[in-house]
Amino acid sequence: MRHRKRSGTGVILLLLLSTLILGGTWLYTTWRSSEAVLPATIMINGLRVAGMTRDQALVAIEQAYTIPITVTYAGQVISPLLPETVELRVDIQATAQNLDEAIASQSGGLAFVQYLIDTVRSSEPPKTNVPAVVLYSRERVDAFLQRTAQKYDHPPLGPVALPESGTFRPAAEGTTLNREASLPLLISAILSPDPAKREVALVVATEPAPEVSLDVLEQALTAALAGFRGVVSIYAKDLEGGSELCLQCDVAHTGIGAIEVATALEIYRTREIPLDNDTAEMMDAMLTMGDSAATDGLLSALGAGDAYSGAQQVTDGLWSLGLRNTFVTAPLSVGGQDVQEASIATPANTRTDVTTQPSPTVQTTAVDIGILVESLYHCTQGGGMLRALYPRAITPVECEELLGRMQQSSERPLLFGAVPASTRVAHSRDIEGSTYAEAALVYGPGKPFVLAVLMYQPEWLLPEESEPTFSQIGMLTHRFFNGEPDVLIGGAQP
Repeated sequence: MRHRKRSGTGVILLLLLSTLILGGTWLYTTWRSSEAVLPATIMINGLRVAGMTRDQALVAIEQAYTIPITVTYAGQVISPLLPETVELRVDIQATAQNLDEAIASQSGGLAFVQYLIDTVRSSEPPKTNVPAVVLYSRERVDAFLQRTAQKYDHPPLGPVALPESGTFRPAAEGTTLNREASLPLLISAILSPDPAKREVALVVATEPAPEVSLDVLEQALTAALAGFRGVVSIYAKDLEGGSELCLQCDVAHTGIGAIEVATALEIYRTREIPLDNDTAEMMDAMLTMGDSAATDGLLSALGAGDAYSGAQQVTDGLWSLGLRNTFVTAPLSVGGQDVQEASIATPANTRTDVTTQPSPTVQTTAVDIGILVESLYHCTQGGGMLRALYPRAITPVECEELLGRMQQSSERPLLFGAVPASTRVAHSRDIEGSTYAEAALVYGPGKPFVLAVLMYQPEWLLPEESEPTFSQIGMLTHRFFNGEPDVLIGGAQP
């Protein structure tokens, strides 16, 4: 029995020894065969060369440094930096020597023992990063940064009208290349063989753009109107900053659109909301379709059945706001049929230097209708002269409802036919033979602004002349206030 036990133990030991020998032989054979190519533990300047032969790895590292370096300045990609520009090259002989030393350090008995230990433990062997010897010209790197600064650095730029090229350059912040801070970033990209790291964002200091002056918009609009034969009055105002533009904005024009807005305001001042159905229907017809009969109906309602009394009430309301050049003295259906001279003398219609032959009974100016629309906007914000004069009679909700009705017009604003359809605009339009008029509140997408344009041409104003000009004025102003590039001027098309 003892003899059988010793015999069984010997067999087990023999099997274990055979297994160890065979396993060791297999591991050694695997290790030796892997030496024909570079192991996963070796990289060259961080570039993975596992599975490559020595010569293939040297070719790969040399080719990696031929990839141009992507350079950005203030977020914009500029001309790539070519390796030859900075005399970038790899010293292959010196790099090969470093690689051979690394390969030798991972050969021999000790290396095999470490391989066995790592295999048994299933541990990740330590990486060996072989330094590639990369050469470049520091003087050329400095020269590249200097050229970049000369080409792209600029002081803050105000907006400029460029009539010759038909464009408008918006304001731009100033930029200055920080060469001292950019240098190490650029060198790091130069020395990296990794394509993902051969990119560098130069360090650029910025200086805010100067405050935009409406003089530039005036230049652009003047250029756009150079070929128009008639009188154009323009009033524009930045509702956040308060700056104003006035181009003949105090010239008297026929003012039906202004009276429609003023009539609607007087209805809201003297009525409680919600409005009754008849009043609401006439209001919508007046503001969305320019229905003169609806305007007369509302004037009659204000005057307790007398449209003339209602007209006087609307005029008194306008004058209470300081809008002394705007009035209505008769129903719109009557107009100036029986009146040869203006019903009311105003500073605007008594001028002798320019005339638009306005209706004797209904007049306004670009500045008056612009201020009226502006007052509605400020009212919705809880301030402005409407809330100051009529704190109980006119509420922000009523002003918001009035502007909402002005946004529901069945026709797209002439002034903004060339701007995005999503632009939110509350407007009033009037087209009467020799006069085109439109006043609008534009909510953004940048800063809100008011634009009022009244255009007159003797005898008859042709749509093919007036409508493109209207659109051009609106587009210029919209893009000016919203900081959009490539604003078109004159006869250029969007």
